[in-house]
Amino acid sequence: MTYPALRTWIGGVAEESPESDGTWLHDPNTGERLAASASSTLDQVDRAVAAAQEAHDDARWRSLAPERRAEKLIALADWLDERAEEIARLDALNSGVPISITRLFGGANGGTLRDAARRAVEVGDVRDLPSTQGGVRLHRVPWGPTALILPWNAPSAMAVKKTAFALAAGATVVLKPSSFSPWSAQLLLEGVHAAGIPDGVVGLVQGSGGIGRALVADERIAAISMTGSTPTGRAIAATAAPRFARLQLELGSNNAAIVRADADLEAAAKALTDGVLKLSGQWCEAPRRVLVDRERRDELAALLIAEFGRRVIGSSLDDATEVGPVAFAARRDELAAQRDRLADAGAEVLSVSQTPAQGWFFAPTVAVLDGPGLADEVFGPMLLVGGYADEDEAVALANTGQVGLAGYVFGADEEAAAALGTRLVAGEVKVNGTSVLDMSPESAQSFFGASGLGGHGDADVLDFFVGKQVVGSDRPGLPL
Repeated sequence: MTYPALRTWIGGVAEESPESDGTWLHDPNTGERLAASASSTLDQVDRAVAAAQEAHDDARWRSLAPERRAEKLIALADWLDERAEEIARLDALNSGVPISITRLFGGANGGTLRDAARRAVEVGDVRDLPSTQGGVRLHRVPWGPTALILPWNAPSAMAVKKTAFALAAGATVVLKPSSFSPWSAQLLLEGVHAAGIPDGVVGLVQGSGGIGRALVADERIAAISMTGSTPTGRAIAATAAPRFARLQLELGSNNAAIVRADADLEAAAKALTDGVLKLSGQWCEAPRRVLVDRERRDELAALLIAEFGRRVIGSSLDDATEVGPVAFAARRDELAAQRDRLADAGAEVLSVSQTPAQGWFFAPTVAVLDGPGLADEVFGPMLLVGGYADEDEAVALANTGQVGLAGYVFGADEEAAAALGTRLVAGEVKVNGTSVLDMSPESAQSFFGASGLGGHGDADVLDFFVGKQVVGSDRPGLPL
């Protein structure tokens, strides 16, 4: 198959990305080189932000009624629908996520845009507020040029979600995809151009950390939405703080699962396996640590490794694959180092044996060790199982370390399990399940603890891109 050229998009024009650090994009299934990496220049970053600033200042996008913006977003949705299979294959190569899953993402991108368009029309840009004197209105005003810093684990889904809601809100944006997974963003920009979204409203820069640092450091960037690692998030927050740029940061979390005494261990093991191996283990809300009654710890560990062994491990491009490789060699190597550190700390390490020899495969692993586990996030197909004496200890362990995104509780008494879930430091706690999707159409989830700033939920995401401004006639005769 052919791969999209890594262009830089500025003012509606695709330019060459002329910089190179000598690195390559690889097939994670084999380690084969696929295409040379390419990077924008610092001058291109400057011009991309300038184009976004100009488009914000002259209001070529935000001055359109929400209904008109929605028409363009729906046109983009239709364009992406026609390329869903191509996007799925590119995402499977860029991330190592099985194509059966990337097809779900690719097929849902159009729906994401339509949902954002519908919500923006429902909310509107201006509404009248109750007032005795009349003429008081609430305006939703985009902050200004917004940087969208994208992760590598769900390339098209994250690029489309952030872009859809930013555009629905009337914001102008500059995207910076991960250098490990840049292809979906290229197609998205082609679609933006084809859909007739005005030039300069959406820009794209390519490259690794240096390009991202230049983008978020630009004084004209008024808001930053980023999904990625905690160290990167901390660096962005430090850079943005002096100018008070608005931040939405979804970072790492070693999400804990508590298995109560009344839980069905076999059912819990199956659900936990489903959760930790989704997206080849590369899912920010996956269960990472399991806490179970100490007397049943080894029993649960045996059930888990047996479940791991039943999953089909293979190429991310194979329809039958359930667990693919991780996205790049450094990700595999870091997981191996974390596994070895757990072993050095006394963990019993259980791994499946049927992992392909070539490519960036990491054998799905269960590490058995009491205590809080590693301080750094484990981002891959590895699960720590530890014991607890009582539920107070389980909660204390679950809330230790880098937490805040998600939590899980398993138990036959679902009301009691849910009550236990309210004690976890997590924005979303699921009982007896580990699905990726929200539990309700109105779900909203804040990033607690060190897991970031802001939150999930369509209303929250749309609100991030705008400030609220009240304009109207003052109330007469007020005493103060």
